[in-house]
Amino acid sequence: MCKTSVLAQKGAVIISQCCNCKVLNIWRSGVLMNFSFQQFDAFYLATCRIDFDDFLETRPDGQEVVILSTPFPDISLVFNRQEWDLFFEVMAEARFMKRIYELLNGN
Repeated sequence: MCKTSVLAQKGAVIISQCCNCKVLNIWRSGVLMNFSFQQFDAFYLATCRIDFDDFLETRPDGQEVVILSTPFPDISLVFNRQEWDLFFEVMAEARFMKRIYELLNGN
């Protein structure tokens, strides 16, 4: 059984890691995303530069959202502006804490 450490948590977003498996988990509103440490860094770097206003779409109920595609064409992640800001705030904090753990463990 893996022992996980929570790197960051705010609102409905929790990011944890398992150092043994080298897996990072993002828990968000009924969605669990798993990344290798390298995939997480790549995902963060690829998405943190996205400006919410540049990719704005409108849901059928009129709410403004950004839709992130996944490698699975029928599954996308949807964020309103508040969720978007929170998501990247937590990811940045998790990257920082991940680096702290790496430094403490000599990696």
